[in-house]
Amino acid sequence: MKKALGYILCYILWVISTATTFLLFLAGREFYLKVMAFIIRDRWIGNALDKFLFVGIAVLWLAIVIYIEAYYRAGVKKGDLLQRFLLVTGIELLCLFTFHNVPLALARIRFTLLEVMIALSELGGAIILLFVALKKRVV
Repeated sequence: MKKALGYILCYILWVISTATTFLLFLAGREFYLKVMAFIIRDRWIGNALDKFLFVGIAVLWLAIVIYIEAYYRAGVKKGDLLQRFLLVTGIELLCLFTFHNVPLALARIRFTLLEVMIALSELGGAIILLFVALKKRVV
């Protein structure tokens, strides 16, 4: 019974990670579109690159989702599922922080108070989650 509950929790956490990874997929597309706006002047090249990168990122998203599922199932067997979830979520938040803030910094746009609060919550959440997840591994 305890093993079954572990796998149920595993798949609940996997659904959360999959949704977060999908959000990361969308933020990644927005990120490269903003960066391409600064670099590429020909809209035909930009449009073609967008199509190729979209397919590439979609395949990468699928691979990450499959890997996370296997990683979490291994965590159930080893008894460190929560630690693995915190590590994956921390990495995702760190990537989300980068995708949201690098284009704004490149454009030298002043951040609004809401954007600063979102950025600080993403960065702070990532640091806390990674610290808690890696603390058990180091000790």
